[in-house]
Amino acid sequence: MKLIIELLNHLTPYGHLGYFIMFAILLACGFGFPMPEDVILISGGILASRGVTDFFMTFVVCMLGVLIGDGIVFSIGRKMGPKIRETRIFRKIMHTNREAQVSRWFTRYGDKVIFFARFAPGLRMPLFMTAGMYQVSFWKFFFLDGFAALISVPVWIWIGYVFGANLELLEEKMKQFQIGIYSVLAAVLVLILAFWYVKKKFKPSI
Repeated sequence: MKLIIELLNHLTPYGHLGYFIMFAILLACGFGFPMPEDVILISGGILASRGVTDFFMTFVVCMLGVLIGDGIVFSIGRKMGPKIRETRIFRKIMHTNREAQVSRWFTRYGDKVIFFARFAPGLRMPLFMTAGMYQVSFWKFFFLDGFAALISVPVWIWIGYVFGANLELLEEKMKQFQIGIYSVLAAVLVLILAFWYVKKKFKPSI
């Protein structure tokens, strides 16, 4: 909550220029900038509730910042392919244990891991870069990432917009949403694993 208050204090004096600042921060988050996306999105919603910015424009700007940042990381991985492993930046963000973890995710869940990556901040950038390295198609990547963003981005902005006048209530709603979204994701993951198990168990032998 302290981070949200600090961000609001910095953004409010800039008025509509706050759009560009939010966009730039979200773009940087795609490259691993150490600020949670939800802090920026909630702050954007609070600014809109105070009339500093427009709700719809905040949504558009934030969606663009999120998707463009993700897309650039994905494109770098896709363009460079396995050669990216030789770069210093890759070795810095993708140490041996993390690379092994990301590889296990892709092996077990396939392309669907792109959807879940949006809700895993610490693994988002490595997962998107790896998706590019694995030559996932652009359309599939943007569909899965965009679908996940359409769930998280508007809801965080809406929470800031509706509950921003009462910071204690806002903090409570943030926790409720986090519990709710992770519960839903866990349920979806269980269904995927159950489907995968049944499909494998009853796959006809040749």
